[in-house]
Amino acid sequence: MSGSWVKTKPSQRARSGFTLVEMLLVLGVFIVFAGITIPSVMRMFGQQKLTHAAERVRESVASARFRAIDTGLIYQFCCESGGSRFVVVPFEPDHPVTGGSGPAAPVTLQGRSWGQLPQGIVFSSVGLNSALPTTSTPTSSTPTTSTRATTTLSTAPTHKLAAGALDGLPNAGELAAANWSVPILFHPEGTANADLEITVSDSKSQQIKLRVRAFTGAVSMERLAVGKR
Repeated sequence: MSGSWVKTKPSQRARSGFTLVEMLLVLGVFIVFAGITIPSVMRMFGQQKLTHAAERVRESVASARFRAIDTGLIYQFCCESGGSRFVVVPFEPDHPVTGGSGPAAPVTLQGRSWGQLPQGIVFSSVGLNSALPTTSTPTSSTPTTSTRATTTLSTAPTHKLAAGALDGLPNAGELAAANWSVPILFHPEGTANADLEITVSDSKSQQIKLRVRAFTGAVSMERLAVGKR
């Protein structure tokens, strides 16, 4: 019959929306995907944070060498072993220090800096390069520069900065009370006092080692471990 039509049953109508099972299935896929990607992303950000911190330390160590060459004085880089602070200050006096005879003449203090690693990152170890022999005791026949490099190397676990080394820094009193690690000394000719290593670590046991070469004063970086996942 022309013009006739067939009534569609409710079950035959187009279905719209999602069922609860389908929504739960999609949600489960998202959870699994997030569980796989989020740890990797967090680990990547952690590696970048550690790398940027180590690069900042490398630049500070290099600046100590440049300042020694520029001023003709021995400069030192010191950091807190197990801590996060570091300083670049003269090892030799560069200005008169106030004494009992009266106030010292006004001076312009330059070439000093300090810094702090980001939260969760510390200097885990500082010391002589274990792959190289330790420096022998100097003799009378040792050249002046070699004798100076040997006698100024501190193997003690802590190192106190000389009076006046921190003058001009805003938190000099706080820094003076800190226990500093073995100092890295740079001479005016650009050499360092010894082959030394600085290890920077984060809370995930990721580590970057910085190596200072005595002969050239150059600083290199090497990632040691990926750490815990």
